[in-house]
Amino acid sequence: MGFFGKLWQQIRGIFIRAGDDLVSGSPEAIRASYASAIDDTKRRYRDLQEAVALLAHQREKTASRLKALDDEEKDVQKKLEGSLTLAESEPDILAHREAGSRYLQRLQDLEDKQGELADELDAQGNRVEEYMAKLRTFMSQIDKLKKEQGEMVAEFVSSRQVLQLENRLKGLGETAIDESLVAIRDKIGQLKAQARIASEMREGTTTAQDETYERVGAEKLAESRFDDLLKARAKTKTGATEKERDLG
Repeated sequence: MGFFGKLWQQIRGIFIRAGDDLVSGSPEAIRASYASAIDDTKRRYRDLQEAVALLAHQREKTASRLKALDDEEKDVQKKLEGSLTLAESEPDILAHREAGSRYLQRLQDLEDKQGELADELDAQGNRVEEYMAKLRTFMSQIDKLKKEQGEMVAEFVSSRQVLQLENRLKGLGETAIDESLVAIRDKIGQLKAQARIASEMREGTTTAQDETYERVGAEKLAESRFDDLLKARAKTKTGATEKERDLG
């Protein structure tokens, strides 16, 4: 059941609590009931508005972090180019190779993190848009309740309206059943979550070992890639020299 369906049940509950005033046909009881529902909706609107503001701020922070990674990537690319140049001119100095491997590994780490942040940024943007739509729905519902308030007061003066309201109140007991089912589902969901966490804890050791192997493998691949880059540059340079000799 959606929020506004529950809101109507809340209004019906307020009508019941109005007691003798409603039975005696008092328009003031209806006005007070709707005013209470309108105030509650406004409170929910303000709470959601604060949540949207926090989420929008988080999205801005994510965008800033992504930009910082992009800037760092450009800087590391320059350093990699420098290490390649020096390793080419000073092949006996291992420090150039070590630095180059380190830069390649950092570039891979940056690429992975940039992908994560980009996905996170998209998700945050979608959530902001979703909650903004809910805010607009809240405003529409507030206007609707205000309009209904006047209409209900006008209709309440007739005996027919009194009978219609009492017929609606007869189905109020269904709310307690719905709430009981929700409580049962929530409890079962919590137990399932606890079982899932316990299972994940047992797998923690294997996961840590896999991460170690992955890191060592990445370092090895970075070193191999650096060698390939050096060979490619040397081959390109040799080819250019031979071409110049043929032209001469």
